[in-house]
Amino acid sequence: MLDIWKNIFGRQVGPDTDFFDDLEGDSMAAAAIVHWVNIVFGVQLPMIEVFDRPTPSELTGAVDELRAAAR
Repeated sequence: MLDIWKNIFGRQVGPDTDFFDDLEGDSMAAAAIVHWVNIVFGVQLPMIEVFDRPTPSELTGAVDELRAAAR
Protein backbone atom coordinates (compact mmCIF):
# COMPACT_ATOMS: atom_id res chain seq x y z
CA MET A 1 0.00 0.00 0.00
CA LEU A 2 2.78 2.42 0.87
CA ASP A 3 4.50 1.77 -2.46
CA ILE A 4 1.27 2.52 -4.33
CA TRP A 5 0.89 5.84 -2.55
CA LYS A 6 4.59 6.66 -3.01
CA ASN A 7 4.37 6.03 -6.76
CA ILE A 8 1.24 8.15 -7.15
CA PHE A 9 2.40 11.10 -5.06
CA GLY A 10 6.09 10.87 -5.92
CA ARG A 11 7.24 11.04 -2.33
CA GLN A 12 7.65 8.89 0.76
CA VAL A 13 4.51 8.33 2.80
CA GLY A 14 3.99 6.65 6.14
CA PRO A 15 1.10 4.51 7.35
CA ASP A 16 -0.62 7.54 8.88
CA THR A 17 0.00 10.03 6.07
CA ASP A 18 -3.35 11.72 5.38
CA PHE A 19 -4.60 11.84 1.79
CA PHE A 20 -6.09 15.31 2.30
CA ASP A 21 -4.11 17.06 5.02
CA ASP A 22 -0.62 15.84 4.15
CA LEU A 23 -0.82 15.17 0.42
CA GLU A 24 -3.63 17.47 -0.77
CA GLY A 25 -5.06 14.52 -2.69
CA ASP A 26 -7.70 15.02 -5.34
CA SER A 27 -10.14 12.84 -7.27
CA MET A 28 -7.54 11.91 -9.88
CA ALA A 29 -5.14 10.68 -7.19
CA ALA A 30 -7.99 8.79 -5.52
CA ALA A 31 -8.85 7.11 -8.83
CA ALA A 32 -5.20 6.12 -9.29
CA ILE A 33 -5.04 4.65 -5.79
CA VAL A 34 -8.22 2.64 -6.37
CA HIS A 35 -6.96 1.43 -9.75
CA TRP A 36 -3.64 0.16 -8.38
CA VAL A 37 -5.11 -1.24 -5.15
CA ASN A 38 -7.57 -3.27 -7.22
CA ILE A 39 -4.81 -4.64 -9.43
CA VAL A 40 -2.25 -5.32 -6.70
CA PHE A 41 -4.60 -6.74 -4.08
CA GLY A 42 -7.23 -8.33 -6.34
CA VAL A 43 -10.20 -6.49 -4.83
CA GLN A 44 -12.87 -4.07 -6.02
CA LEU A 45 -12.28 -1.14 -3.70
CA PRO A 46 -15.01 1.51 -3.94
CA MET A 47 -13.66 5.02 -4.53
CA ILE A 48 -15.46 6.32 -1.44
CA GLU A 49 -13.10 4.28 0.74
CA VAL A 50 -10.21 6.61 -0.12
CA PHE A 51 -12.24 9.51 1.24
CA ASP A 52 -13.64 7.62 4.25
CA ARG A 53 -10.29 6.03 5.16
CA PRO A 54 -7.72 8.62 4.08
CA THR A 55 -4.50 6.99 5.31
CA PRO A 56 -2.62 3.99 3.92
CA SER A 57 -3.15 2.19 7.23
CA GLU A 58 -6.91 2.73 7.19
CA LEU A 59 -7.17 1.84 3.51
CA THR A 60 -5.26 -1.38 4.16
CA GLY A 61 -7.96 -2.22 6.69
CA ALA A 62 -10.61 -1.76 4.01
CA VAL A 63 -8.68 -4.06 1.66
CA ASP A 64 -8.35 -6.67 4.41
CA GLU A 65 -12.11 -6.53 5.00
CA LEU A 66 -12.84 -6.97 1.29
CA ARG A 67 -10.46 -9.92 1.03
CA ALA A 68 -11.94 -11.57 4.13
CA ALA A 69 -15.48 -11.14 2.78
CA ALA A 70 -14.47 -12.78 -0.49
CA ARG A 71 -13.35 -16.00 1.21
